[in-house]
This record gives sequence, structure tokens and C-alpha cells, in this order.
Amino acid sequence: MVRKKRARAKKITKSVKEPVRLKDRIGLAWKNFLLFLIISIISFVLYTFSSNDLLKNFFGVLLIIFGFLTFALLISFIVLLILRAPKK
Repeated sequence: MVRKKRARAKKITKSVKEPVRLKDRIGLAWKNFLLFLIISIISFVLYTFSSNDLLKNFFGVLLIIFGFLTFALLISFIVLLILRAPKK
């Protein structure tokens, strides 16, 4: 005889996530800001010293993209610093 498979009740486990502290968010925003700033500076240097038009255009596009990302991370870092400021 073949046994019939029974539907088992699935256990639902809810994991309680601790909220991320503001200090950790500020550190993460600062690290990402510095990373993208360094990448955009490298892109600018390569854009300046490249002689091939294709490479010049490629590094120019990279410079624009990483520049915007750096600017966005700077804004988020400033907002997090304002949130950390003591309320009067």
C-alpha cells in the first residue's frame, strides 16, 4: 500500500529585528560617501589624462554618475547629522 502524504502545518517563525541605531547609519553613510568620493576622484584623474576619445567619454560618464551618487550620499549624511543633533 502506498502511504498518502499529509499536509503538515508549516511553522511560522517571526524574527524580531532590532532597529538600526542612528550612529550605525551615520557611520555607514560616511563610509559610502568616502568610497564614492574616492572613486569619482579617480574617474576625474583618468578622464583628465586619457588621450583616447572612447576612454575619455567612458570616464566622463563614470565621473557624472559617481559625482551624483557622492552628492546624494553627502545630503543623506547631513540629514543624519541633523537628526542626531540634540533637540532644544
